[in-house]
Amino acid sequence: MRRFAKMVVAGLLLASVSASVAMADYNKGFKYYQKYVKKASGIKGSEFPKILGVQTPDQLEALFKDNAKPLIEKLEKSGHKKAAKAVEKIAKKHKLKDLEDFLVGILNGKIPAG
Repeated sequence: MRRFAKMVVAGLLLASVSASVAMADYNKGFKYYQKYVKKASGIKGSEFPKILGVQTPDQLEALFKDNAKPLIEKLEKSGHKKAAKAVEKIAKKHKLKDLEDFLVGILNGKIPAG
C-alpha cells in the first residue's frame, strides 16, 4: 500500500512538472509575440489567428512548416508586412515552436492580458 501511495505522489509530481514546462513554451511565445510582432505591427494576439484565417491547431501548424515561410507569405499578402518581418526575426533569433505554442493557446481560448 505504501508503494502505491509513493507511485501516486511521484506521478502527480511528474504531471505538475510537465505542465509547467508546457506553460513555459506558451509564456516564451507570448514574450516573443509582444516584443516583436505586437510592437512592430500593433496586432493583438487574439486578432492574429483571425488575420491568418486559421481555426484549428492543424491549420496553424501548416503555416509554421519550412521555417514559417507560409506564415510570412500569408502575412505579406494580407498587407501586414511589419508583422511578417517580425516573424522573420523570431525565426532567426528564437524558436518558432514557442510562438506556435502561444498561438495554439489562443486558438484554444487562452487569451493573454493586454
